[in-house]
Amino acid sequence: MGVVLLVPLIDIIDDDDAVRDSMHALLDSYGYLVREHCSAQSFFAQSGQKPDCLLVDYHMPGMTGLELLERLRESGDQTPALMITGRSDPTIEPRAAALAITLMHKPVDESRLVLWIETAGRGRT
Repeated sequence: MGVVLLVPLIDIIDDDDAVRDSMHALLDSYGYLVREHCSAQSFFAQSGQKPDCLLVDYHMPGMTGLELLERLRESGDQTPALMITGRSDPTIEPRAAALAITLMHKPVDESRLVLWIETAGRGRT
């Protein structure tokens, strides 16, 4: 019997089309499976396979990325999450840390992003 390689399914939640497109293209080049969502509402409306990890923008209309992740954690969902922000706000970091959410500031370094995905993926069964 051969070895089965698990390819992570990554959900990108970001309201900026260009950011989603470039992040999708980058992750696709590494062989990851990627789904895109333009808002928290779009993410919550999805059905199907649960993602292995989440890449979430902090600043989005309607519901911030942190609010989205707080809602997930409150429901018991512990999917590894990376929140990305382009703004400095000292209130974000302690809230993210309390929820076991990794925070990266833009511009995100490609090697750090891929390392985070690979590390998050080690927890998959």
